[in-house]
Amino acid sequence: ASLLAEFFSYFGTLDLGGLLLSPLEGRALPLPPPGTLGGLRPGPLTLQDPFELSHNVAANVTARTVSRFVRCCRDAARLCRGPEFLQKSRRGRPWGVMRLLQPGPAANSGNSRGKFLIPVPLRCPGGAGGVPQREVCAALGFVLREVLGCGCEPQGPCGEPGDAGEPHPGARCHPDGVT
Repeated sequence: ASLLAEFFSYFGTLDLGGLLLSPLEGRALPLPPPGTLGGLRPGPLTLQDPFELSHNVAANVTARTVSRFVRCCRDAARLCRGPEFLQKSRRGRPWGVMRLLQPGPAANSGNSRGKFLIPVPLRCPGGAGGVPQREVCAALGFVLREVLGCGCEPQGPCGEPGDAGEPHPGARCHPDGVT
């Protein structure tokens, strides 16, 4: 457990924006000045192709994704050091390495504070419109969870839009309640 914790701790403390990850060298190097990179375009994550040194294979990785990766590494390191990682759960909950493989945050999955939430106003199956929406909901959930890495949480009764006194549904996506 300590080796795994150290692995995640190492990646959770790296300043990836200031490093050039070089598989050819086998280590992270300080990012050289722009004029000395030989055509390599640095980004929030600069991962040099070992066969084409002027190619950043992580050029499409956004700063937000890098930040999320670093945060996930920090969370994983903290989890690996915690008692719930080493002790088998008596309540049948995931523990050990399985705890790392669970979707969403390991602690308090019901708390949506600090998460990016997108309300999706879909009507219940069998409601007005009569569209078989179980398949739509399953497909949408898959894309949000597996492709985009978002969490999906039900909000309120199924299919009921907010009343006139509530803010616009998109306002719930922003921490300050505005879009």
